[in-house]
This record gives sequence, structure tokens and C-alpha cells, in this order.
Amino acid sequence: MEIDRSDQGRIAEKVMKEAVKEAIEEQLKRGVPAVFMRDGKICYQMPDGRIVEA
Repeated sequence: MEIDRSDQGRIAEKVMKEAVKEAIEEQLKRGVPAVFMRDGKICYQMPDGRIVEA
């Protein structure tokens, strides 16, 4: 079975999103905030679920 490039891209994106989700869940379990950007501002997702802007 051959997979075309558009399918490969969708599969790769799905795998990467799942890997990021798992990594964030693991670091929150360990007590480490997740860092991301929202509207050009640095934000932290705290292990208790709060979102804090820097």
C-alpha cells in the first residue's frame, strides 16, 4: 500500500501532536510548568492547571 504525500503529512502531524501532548502531561505530573505563547505573550501552564502570563 502506497501513502501519498498529503496523507504522510497528516499522519506525521497527528503523531507529533500526540507526542507533544504526552510530553506536556509528563512534565506537569513532575511539577514542571509548560511554557507556550498566547497572543504574543509567554504563558505558563502550572501543574494545577492555572495559566499564568509572564
